[in-house]
Amino acid sequence: MKKSLLTVITFVLVLVNLALTGVLVFVLVPYVTSANKLVSSVATAIDLEQSGGSGSKGNSVDMENIEAYEIAGTDDKGLTINLKKGADNKDHYAVLKVTLSLDTQSDGYKKYYDSLETKKSLITTEINSVVSQYTVDEIRANQQKVQDEILENLQSMFGDGFIVDVGFSSATYQ
Repeated sequence: MKKSLLTVITFVLVLVNLALTGVLVFVLVPYVTSANKLVSSVATAIDLEQSGGSGSKGNSVDMENIEAYEIAGTDDKGLTINLKKGADNKDHYAVLKVTLSLDTQSDGYKKYYDSLETKKSLITTEINSVVSQYTVDEIRANQQKVQDEILENLQSMFGDGFIVDVGFSSATYQ
């Protein structure tokens, strides 16, 4: 009798242990998963910071393989772009000379460089559409964000390896 009572108690304890383990899995696993996502995003941010991150999207191109290509207006004074009205509700504009950094070793360079002059209006239109979405205060506060957005749009047009960076060699905001 004592032996069967101990067997029943052991069996009940095993079932309670199994139930508690199930509860533990269903309650704690989502929290652990979200903590893992947080740790991996922090690790990614630290890795981007260590590798230089801004503008180049992780592309590391040797300086001797970079060629600068300037996009200026028809009068070479710069592209004049109307900006979005800000809090002051006044019209503002930007005069920009945009410099594209091209990777001379990429397949896109061999494919697009000879016809780049004829595609200048497409590039100018893309730059205009991105810059005109910002107010003068936004573009002054975070010019790098605007350059990164232009870079993303141009890379989607020409492919990732051809244009590796976008910069403003001259920028005037009024």
